[in-house]
Amino acid sequence: MSSSSVLVINSGSSSIKYQLVDPETGDAIAKGLVERIGDPMGFIKHVYGDAVTEQELPVPDHTVGMREVLRLFDTEGPSLAEAGILAVGHRVVQGGRYFDGPALITDEVRNLIEELCPLAPLHNPAHLKGIDVARELMPDVPHVAVFDTAFFQQLPARSALYALETETAEKYSVRRYGAHGTSHQFVSRRSRSWKAATTSSRSSCTWETARPCPPSRTASRSTRPWA
Repeated sequence: MSSSSVLVINSGSSSIKYQLVDPETGDAIAKGLVERIGDPMGFIKHVYGDAVTEQELPVPDHTVGMREVLRLFDTEGPSLAEAGILAVGHRVVQGGRYFDGPALITDEVRNLIEELCPLAPLHNPAHLKGIDVARELMPDVPHVAVFDTAFFQQLPARSALYALETETAEKYSVRRYGAHGTSHQFVSRRSRSWKAATTSSRSSCTWETARPCPPSRTASRSTRPWA
């Protein structure tokens, strides 16, 4: 196992997905998921090397789910205490107009994420539970939030604003924030690198489909949809 690693956590609306990643190669050292959070019986899967651990047990909320994830690292490996964790990354759906890139999670940043819960009521509260438990149990490691909306932060007004009265839009923070920006950023950057090797054209289109919402289409040129 690598002498250093990064723990990546996606504490979503009804599940938790995680990977322990080698920062040099990008390879997953261990990974897993917690599903059916809040249902009478939850499901947990943890993969380390060739060993696959699956368990069914009640997972009433994300706090219990995150504690189970950390317990599995202790019991099934690899030990996080010996993994040389450099940082913990947290996926956060809604960064509002506060964040245009990753942010080191301080108490102030954590409170801003909470403030934005009305804009993502199914997601940001779940992210916060994962963040709070992880910060509590790993207080000496930097925690970083990566926002889905950051990729779209620089949308020009003509693309970001709806045909509403300015006062109403400002009062209720109504604007086009964008969704699944981390996926769009990755795909558009990879697409740009492929096109550079084959053609001078920089036009591309990325398409992200999410459940249960309808597909979200984003046309992009270069690595930004409005560039």
